[in-house]
This record gives sequence, C-alpha cells and structure tokens, in this order.
Amino acid sequence: MDLGLAGARALVLASSSGLGLAVASALASEGARVGVTSRDQGRATAAAEHAGAEIALVGDLTAEGGAAALVEGAAASLGGLDICVVNTGGGKVGGILATGGHDDGAYRAMLKPALDASRAAAPHLRRSGGRGRLVFLTARSVVEATPDLALSSVFRSGVTAMARSLALELAPHVCVNVIVTGQFDTPALARFEQAKAELEGRDPADVRAEHVAAIPLGRLGHAQELADVVTFLCSARASFVTGTLLRVDGGAVRGF
Repeated sequence: MDLGLAGARALVLASSSGLGLAVASALASEGARVGVTSRDQGRATAAAEHAGAEIALVGDLTAEGGAAALVEGAAASLGGLDICVVNTGGGKVGGILATGGHDDGAYRAMLKPALDASRAAAPHLRRSGGRGRLVFLTARSVVEATPDLALSSVFRSGVTAMARSLALELAPHVCVNVIVTGQFDTPALARFEQAKAELEGRDPADVRAEHVAAIPLGRLGHAQELADVVTFLCSARASFVTGTLLRVDGGAVRGF
C-alpha cells in the first residue's frame, strides 16, 4: 500500500531514542523528509543517521520557547511542515500526594511543550495542501487512572483535551489525533521501572514482570509497532481520521 508520504516534510520531537526514533525511522522509510530532535548534538546527529532523517535539531523542550524554536527550525530547513509528531518526556513516579513540588516541572515537561509546538506548527500545517497531520503521543494515564504516574495523568490528559480542540480548530486543513501508548520495550520504560523499584524498595525485574502480566497479549510492545500506527495516521490513507484517540497497548486498558 502506498501511504502517500513521499516528500512529506515531518518533524518528530524527542526522537533521539525509543518511540520517537522509531517513528522518525518509519516516516523516513516511507519517503518523508524527516527532522529529528534531541537536547544533545551528538545524539541528534546519531539519530538522524540511524533514521535516515534529513535534519538534526538541538533544543530543550522544557525550556521557555524551546518547542516552538524546534518547529520553526524544522520548517525553515525543510521548506515548511506537513507533519508534526509531538512526543515529550514524562512525569515523576508517584501519586498526587507524593509528588508535591514537582507540578511545575511536570507541566513544563508534558503540557507546555505540546501547547507551544502545536501553536508554532499550526500555520505551517494549514499551508500543507490537505497533508497536514498533528499527532500526539500520550500514555495510558489519559484513559485509566494510573496512581504511580499521577502527574502524567493530569498533564497528559490536558494534552488530549487540547488535541480534541485543535482537531476542530484546524479542520478541514489538518488531521489531529492522539496515540495512547502502552508499555513498550524502550529505555524510557526501563528508567521508569528503575525509579519505581527504588521508590518501593523492589527489584526492577519484578516491576517489569508486573507490566508484562498486565498486558493481555503477554509481552511488551516493540517500538516499531507503535511507529507503524503513527505512520499510518500521518499518511494520505488516514485522511478521514481526526479528533481520535487510539490505544496501542496490547489490550492493557480494560475499559471500552
């Protein structure tokens, strides 16, 4: 199936490893001209080489104006933008009562960069001749209470609400969708499991086993599996899909 992505100009934020890198690689493999980002020049360059990306941008999504600067840099280098995949960091492990003092950091890590990137990308995406795609990577916590990542639930839910509004504001020129990511075998998951294990005085292997046991398919996801879904949503084949929240989680969320 031809996804119609040849020549599409795409930016994937936070794409030097894990899910972001997999998405950038998948888009590039379909012929898109891709920009990757990292806070570190060496990691950005390595990610671009690995993914087959055209440009490597350096910036901190948590810094004031950082997300918008990356969007504008990509648009300038690529001659515009057709696709923007908003991927950000996560929140501190713990419930609401256990994470006092971290609210501002979580806001700057998850919600603020998504707001800023969206506002900066919108004018470019609107000019993309109907190819405009804005995709947000969130987490299970937006559809199901996740007590050990409570701040993620607060701010990623804000991202989801923002995306739904943008789907209306940017129609009919841009399709806006949200991906709810499950547990994928990535460095980010390993860091979370390590932090949770240290907080609870447990072995990280036990935390990993719990994650796997909670997934009906009986395993963690592979980053490529998530990237394939994102790539479809960015493609011409998904031209009638907008305002949608799509779970890619191996069936882990038990609700309808």
